[in-house]
Amino acid sequence: MSGGYCNRIAVVDLGTHSVRYETLEPEFIQRYIGGRGFIVRWLMDMVPSNVEALDPKNVLIFATGPLTATIAPTASRMAVGAVAPETGIYSTGSVGGSLGAKLKRAGLDAVILKGRSQEPVYLLITNDGIQIKSAKHLWGKDIYQTEEKIRRENRDMRLSVAAIGPAGETRAYISTIMFDRVRSAGRGGLGAVMGSKNLKAVAVYGKGSVPIHDPQDFWRCSQDMQKKAVKQFFIKRWRSGTYGALTRYNEAGALTTRNAQQTAFEYIDQISAEHYNEHFKIGMRACVGCSMPCWSIYTVRSGDHADLYSDSVNASTFKELGARCGIHEMDAILQAHDDLNRYGLDTISTPAVISFAMECYQRGLLSSTDLDLSWGNASAVITLIKQIAFNEGLGSQLARGVRYCAQEWGEDTLPYALHVKGMETVATDPRGQPSWGLGYATSSRGACHMRAYGNFEYGGMDEDAMLRISGTTAIAERFGVEGKGRAVAFLEDMHSFGDSLGTCKFMTRAELGFPEVLAPLLNAAAGIQISADELYTVGERISNLERIANLQRGITPKDDTLPERYLVEASHEGLAAGKVCDLQPMLEEYYQSRCWNCEDGYPTEQKLTEIGIDRLGKDR
Repeated sequence: MSGGYCNRIAVVDLGTHSVRYETLEPEFIQRYIGGRGFIVRWLMDMVPSNVEALDPKNVLIFATGPLTATIAPTASRMAVGAVAPETGIYSTGSVGGSLGAKLKRAGLDAVILKGRSQEPVYLLITNDGIQIKSAKHLWGKDIYQTEEKIRRENRDMRLSVAAIGPAGETRAYISTIMFDRVRSAGRGGLGAVMGSKNLKAVAVYGKGSVPIHDPQDFWRCSQDMQKKAVKQFFIKRWRSGTYGALTRYNEAGALTTRNAQQTAFEYIDQISAEHYNEHFKIGMRACVGCSMPCWSIYTVRSGDHADLYSDSVNASTFKELGARCGIHEMDAILQAHDDLNRYGLDTISTPAVISFAMECYQRGLLSSTDLDLSWGNASAVITLIKQIAFNEGLGSQLARGVRYCAQEWGEDTLPYALHVKGMETVATDPRGQPSWGLGYATSSRGACHMRAYGNFEYGGMDEDAMLRISGTTAIAERFGVEGKGRAVAFLEDMHSFGDSLGTCKFMTRAELGFPEVLAPLLNAAAGIQISADELYTVGERISNLERIANLQRGITPKDDTLPERYLVEASHEGLAAGKVCDLQPMLEEYYQSRCWNCEDGYPTEQKLTEIGIDRLGKDR
């Protein structure tokens, strides 16, 4: 490859404190592209299916894509992956910020972390190489403190830091890895994986450049995409990031409220984008090299949480900590959000498991706590967040996620544990947005909305785009089922190769993510001669490889489902009033589109031949 890649990866053995470097084979690049694709292939090759998440034999991988750190729109992203403790299956996440770009500029496409250090350490990665440094003095520090201390002791404020907080150190299954203080990746407990390796942080600064095969053509392709992206997304992202959609969810009956007992929140005006923007928002920020700011800076000027200054508010902040937990005091929501970031906790799973506990408390099924877990008790939620992070009190159980808690607390609590394959659902209710229900059920890492991330049910795609992904415009009918199985499969594959390239889903959710748009950009960057169909096949290969890995780890077709609440309890609010999520016909169409066997869940032999892997997940 003549561009796009550094052609160098680092393999760090934390057990022996050794580092070796390897190059990338052209055929490997062509088949898996980068990022998420590299990670799933390496996990299959390096981690046997009987190795558990917190075993030193599990590997944690940071991998960039060929577009990372280039001028391609939104190309700041990298992927992080490992076997996850909460689910027992692979979890890969995509993260923005600046670390991926700096890793690339330090001359590395990826870092593979093996083994377990005897004592806490952190990595310092620069153009001069990789140092493994003591982190004894950092253990116990929160995310913000860790970043500040690493920058100061290395006398370099340009360092980008990926770190775990106390939650990762105590190996909470709902801990995550935080990048640049407030960006996160690793749902399912990748913070715990990092903690199990006694790795506190990875700090990176690079000042090199990324080679481009055809700079002139790459500039032209990038500028064309940039103009389209800015026209489509800039204004609404600048005004309200992703949280601007909250009112729309509420009106549709798609806003999970009080652990999905309701699908609309009566205090929506107090947690809305308009209320936040008027009283708390200071400004907007974007990831490095991105022209579409999607996260905001805020301050609390009065009340119990006065003088709080923080950032990275998004839709999940208000959905999860607000409606899901019944909290309507914005200052308390913002304090809880900041605590989640400081401690390194998942901003979806943590409120989800707390709201599960609140419903159990409401129903008299939870007595092992002195806390008043009534809906909307912000003080109790903030207390529980700290308990979860430090493995204390009730938090020591909640730290394992809703599936574990329901199994421990008894059969009567099972209906209220909202998860798929062990991972908590996001607070977009599938009774009001059915295609997201299918996406939760089929996501390769558990109930993740970002695997398919469809927007066609609420006007996010034009007719041509809908025909491209499903063959029908019927997918625009919110409560219809026709074509949605095909659409979700297509979008999963599209985001598989998108997560491998290093682009952001906020830009590539519709036609700007199609392979015919991104293939020319990849070819100009890397000198790869890949067609749109071949790029789509890369996405299919990644999706199916993740599927095979899940099957090897005990997942069956019966796990491709939703919590019973979404399937049998009708919504009472909004457009979704009287509706349940009609999953089965969408799931059947999905399996048919994927060419998966309904009995054992495996791809057919014909499909395996088409994508070039065998039933064991090996390359052909």
